[in-house]
This record gives sequence, C-alpha cells and structure tokens, in this order.
Amino acid sequence: MKITKLLLPLLFVVVFAANAVFAEATTETILKDIILPEPVKTGGMPLMDALSARKTDRTFSKEELPLEVVSNLLWAANGINRPNGNRTAPSARNLKEIKIFVVLPSGLYAYLPEENALKAISKEDYRPIVGKYPLTLLYVADLGMQSKHFASVDCGFIGQNVYLFSAANGLNAWFRADIQQTVLSAKMRLGLSQEVLFAQTVGYPKN
Repeated sequence: MKITKLLLPLLFVVVFAANAVFAEATTETILKDIILPEPVKTGGMPLMDALSARKTDRTFSKEELPLEVVSNLLWAANGINRPNGNRTAPSARNLKEIKIFVVLPSGLYAYLPEENALKAISKEDYRPIVGKYPLTLLYVADLGMQSKHFASVDCGFIGQNVYLFSAANGLNAWFRADIQQTVLSAKMRLGLSQEVLFAQTVGYPKN
C-alpha cells in the first residue's frame, strides 16, 4: 500500500509528460488548410506583351512563392471569374473535371476555387517524386465525368493560363508530362476514375 502511494505521483508525472509529447508531435504532424489572400484580378501586363514573353524555362530558384503570388497564380489558372461559378479556363461541356493539387515544401494541398483556399492533404514531401521545386501543380482529371481526350484539352487551357501569368509576373514555368502518374495516384489515394494527367512547375528564375 505504501509503495503504491509512493508510485502514484511518479506515475502521474510520466503520464503527463507522455501526453505532452504526444500533443506536441500531433501538432507538428498535422498539416493545416491555408486561406489564401484575395487574388488581384485587375491590371498587370498587357495580353500581347505576355504572349510575347511566354516561354518554357526549366530552371528555378529555390525561393518559395509568397502566398499572394500563389493566390494570384491559382486564380489565373482556374479560379472563379463570374458570379455563376464559371472559371478563368474553359471546360468541355462545363464539367469542371480538373482539380488542381499543389505541391509545396510543406506538403500536398488541393486548390478550392470556391473558398480561395488550399485544403491540406498530406504533410509528406512529394518533391522527391515531382522534382524538388518550390511549387508544382498537379492536374488531376475525373475521367468518370469527362473523356481523357477532352480532359487533356482542358488541362492545356489551364496550363496556358499559368504560362501567361508567369510571363506577366517574371516567373518561369514548365508544363510537364514526365511525371510518375501511377506512383502519384497511389500516394494521393485518388479514386478509380481519377488520374494525374500533367504537372506544371512554377518558380522564380534561377540567378
């Protein structure tokens, strides 16, 4: 009985410390959603100048893009530009079958145009798979909604928006098919009808 009374305070300390360590570890391993700043939808480089500057450049600085730039980039890519919910990029039969996932150093996110937010998907670093760049967009199509032919065309529209935004804002961009679709689909736990069709890396030019 005496031994039990002596051990109780020690047991309490051990349990308290274990709970504190668990709470700290849980906080560190949870990836949080990101509410993006309101995108700037006016001004910028004239269209003809952006078309003249548009190019593919595969060299990128390690500098991360500020959230303001990420917000503007994603809105330009496939954000909502009308009260009826339609997007900056056209979609065959307006099915909106393309979902943009964003690979950042902090983890994997899904772009939510309606909320102008990044939904946290995974804290795992996907850059060893897609390339160790500051930002890579993954274009995931729901082929249960749309044929792969039309979905690929819709990806092209989005990709061109990204190219023009990049040209207008001094960023490099690279639209890519050289990605490990099967590996990514498994790791992202995509549905049976979903497929990663293309990727697009965006970043500051390498000095």
